[in-house]
Amino acid sequence: MSHRTGRYSFTVEPFTEDCLGNLSWGRMGNLLLRCASMHAGEHGFGFKDMMRVNHVWVLSRLTIEVDSLPRTGETFFIETWVDKVYRQFTDRHFSILRPDGTAYGHATSIWALIDWESRQAADLRGERMPKTAKWDDVLIPERPNPIASSRSRARVKNPVERGVHTAAFTDLDINGHFNSIRYLELALNLFTPEALKARPIRRIDLAFAAETYCGEQLHIFTDADVADPMAFEMQSSRGQTAVRGCLQQTEAQDSE
Repeated sequence: MSHRTGRYSFTVEPFTEDCLGNLSWGRMGNLLLRCASMHAGEHGFGFKDMMRVNHVWVLSRLTIEVDSLPRTGETFFIETWVDKVYRQFTDRHFSILRPDGTAYGHATSIWALIDWESRQAADLRGERMPKTAKWDDVLIPERPNPIASSRSRARVKNPVERGVHTAAFTDLDINGHFNSIRYLELALNLFTPEALKARPIRRIDLAFAAETYCGEQLHIFTDADVADPMAFEMQSSRGQTAVRGCLQQTEAQDSE
């Protein structure tokens, strides 16, 4: 494995699973973001490095696709790498692996760097970047996105409000904004445990549009006729779309 690739080991501990005995999607999502942060820090463009120049990373898109999730007591690995850096965005990818090297699944993400005060996108190759951020020393262009990107994203066409959530202390990340993975958890709560036991989620697409702050209400919408994939949208009390997404379940199994 190239030194440019980060590889991190985890175990599904008690209380990190969902009610079906799988690693919870919330835990999985936050571990992916944690690995991204650790790998960036090891290569000179992590949270602390960027804060020194008054910048912060913001997740723009996240797609996760799995055949299954690790279960209670199982050890697994997350590998992460970067294959491209654009002027204002960078592509980061992940593989979620068993000890024998086979994959539970993969993920891909797009990140932007913004100015902490102006909230405007920064130039990743600009003069204000920390000297430690040597992109060409970490990029792996020969290892591209592991997930097929040809699938169309579902959209909410006939919106019906399914719930309202008020952002509070436990929803916030280190930047004081609504945690990206909490949006996913709110969307998953639209399903019953029985529905997800029969047909687990296999693909998640999230596109983040605007920040949500403590005390704001999030209005959750899906189509009037919920289909698979299930498209959803969350709007803040300011009327801004915070996130759009799509959840796809596994195919229904034939009953014996």
